[in-house]
Amino acid sequence: MTRLVALLAYTALPLVGVLLLGWDWREIVLLYWLENISIGVATLIKLLRSDDAPGGNDPATVDTLRMNGRLVRGDGDGRALAGFFAMHYGIFTLVYGVFVVLLVAGVMVPVDSETPVNWWGALLVWLVAGTAQVLVALFGPLPEQRGSRLMLSAYGRVIVLQVTVVVGISLIETLGWPAAAAVLLIALHALIDGFTWMFSAARDRARARAAQGTVPRG
Repeated sequence: MTRLVALLAYTALPLVGVLLLGWDWREIVLLYWLENISIGVATLIKLLRSDDAPGGNDPATVDTLRMNGRLVRGDGDGRALAGFFAMHYGIFTLVYGVFVVLLVAGVMVPVDSETPVNWWGALLVWLVAGTAQVLVALFGPLPEQRGSRLMLSAYGRVIVLQVTVVVGISLIETLGWPAAAAVLLIALHALIDGFTWMFSAARDRARARAAQGTVPRG
């Protein structure tokens, strides 16, 4: 559910910005970096909630992670994982954010545009989409993943999405496409996010079936 809400929000709302508000790739890149924060907060909430969720020790949904010389797994370690994740993911997001701000501001790459960056517009769209993600993480069903599998799922998603965005920027700038070509970034983002969402859902279903097959029948 969280992935579906995010996919719809981060596709429809940026399209409004490009088609009606004069956005180009800069606002889109800024918005998709802000999405990293939403993903991190939502993952943190789910890690904390998983402490009280049933099935946390199911080997089909829990993986192990060595932290400070000990193995962390299961429901009871959700808070320990959350603390580690908040620190590590926070540093990752901050470093990437510095890169994004310098890129969008034209410090790293000269930007040929007559309009200033709509910082507040991107922030407003993110607040709407990010709030939806956080609410789903707070009150929606938890994913089947637990432990480090749940934590590491955030990294894989943001890395793939951001590489996709960088590739799209390179095409737009190299080929000199107009501002409306920012739609390409939105389409690439939606395509990759949708594909990874369906892939992870199919993988979780396969793991659940495999786990059920190992349960002895009475």
